[in-house]
Amino acid sequence: MARYPIGGINPIEQQEFLKEIGGEILDFQPDKGEQLIYENKAVAGYVSDNLSAMHAEGYSEMIDCPVSVLALCKKLRHGMYQEGKGTWFTMTYTITRPSSFTVDFNYDEQPKFQFAPDPELYVEDLKRFPRDPEHIPDWLQEKLREAEQE
Repeated sequence: MARYPIGGINPIEQQEFLKEIGGEILDFQPDKGEQLIYENKAVAGYVSDNLSAMHAEGYSEMIDCPVSVLALCKKLRHGMYQEGKGTWFTMTYTITRPSSFTVDFNYDEQPKFQFAPDPELYVEDLKRFPRDPEHIPDWLQEKLREAEQE
């Protein structure tokens, strides 16, 4: 398993990662939708992602995403670690054609996986990305208790 540096990327490097992610998505899906919404959910080694295209006619569809985006997101998640606060669990990246994007990083809410990961993975995630007690949300404390009981 590849290890990436924990924390330490600066805002300029973060922007470069985000531009690269957007470029990979747009190169892979040059003609789909007016807006592309990419979501990446991660805890320890468990990752789920999806890409959807929103069309001008008002409908959306799930579309393929380049596999290369997963590695970029993993590096970004590791690099965005903040001592005591942890790192994000969910990133939502919205591209509005032709070239603008917004990104939302969720550090506190439980990621909504289609298939729930083993609670032990939350323990592993907390070891990789330590959080001070005030930055451990109630839902995560519950996952840690579940892992302890198994």
